[in-house]
Amino acid sequence: MKLVDSLRGWSRGLSRRERVMIVTSIILIVLTSVMLVLEPTWRNYQQLREKLAELEADATWLDEQAKSVKKLGNNCAGRSVKNGSDREILNLILRRNQLRPKVNKESRGSHFLEFEANNANKILKLMSHLACDQFALEKLSIERLQRNENIGRYGAKIQLRRVR
Repeated sequence: MKLVDSLRGWSRGLSRRERVMIVTSIILIVLTSVMLVLEPTWRNYQQLREKLAELEADATWLDEQAKSVKKLGNNCAGRSVKNGSDREILNLILRRNQLRPKVNKESRGSHFLEFEANNANKILKLMSHLACDQFALEKLSIERLQRNENIGRYGAKIQLRRVR
């Protein structure tokens, strides 16, 4: 109570303009203090909202990809391993996928294939067939040869090794 009384006595000695300035200063100090406390919390909240939006977008994309992955189930079950030379088996797989190799050579146990396809998915389907016939992928390069919107032409270079 003594503090309040001493403040009242002190404030009576001030002019109206001085009291308004002191009250305004106190309000500004309080607002600044509150902002200093709340501003980092607000920034953190905004960053978390942005991160949440990114994660939701990633989750949506992953959900879409999961549907595609289910379609890629293993079709190798029940297939027997083919007999014959690796080159014959590779040619058979390429013909089955309606692809003509530009290069089909062997060096030190590795097979090098080079061909073109009108659809990148054909190349991926070929990779599945090669895996089913016990060929391990060592290198793969796929590039778009034509950039026309209606016609896609892709070139593939593959290095394989037979796994037995």
